[in-house]
Amino acid sequence: MIDSILMDISNSKLFGGCVMLLTNIGGKYLALEMPNNIDKLFANYFLLRYLVLFSIFFMATRDIKTSILLSLLFFIIIKYILNEKSSFCLVKDSEILKKKNITTEEYNSAKEIINKYNTEMGWNCVIFNKLISYI
Repeated sequence: MIDSILMDISNSKLFGGCVMLLTNIGGKYLALEMPNNIDKLFANYFLLRYLVLFSIFFMATRDIKTSILLSLLFFIIIKYILNEKSSFCLVKDSEILKKKNITTEEYNSAKEIINKYNTEMGWNCVIFNKLISYI
């Protein structure tokens, strides 16, 4: 009887989600009790970091193949697709941080288009128009 209850709990997605949430929230407090040389181990050996990543994926999926696939996918995305030093990088830092210079004329033109749209759609709400005027 106890075995069947424990089996039901361990197969419960709700229980698994709660455990995952607790792990993510409380994990930072475990690191406070770790010796400094453990931090150096993880900083120096990237395989340990990916082993932790694999274990997180395994806890979430409970499937080794899916966990390996997700770990490899994460590795490819971080090392190649989002890494600026990679020739395969899709998002350069300069493109993300590039500030768009919008002139006052462009701003007023966009505001007029929004007002025209709201009028045509029948959204002549006083509160909405006051909100737009503050922007």
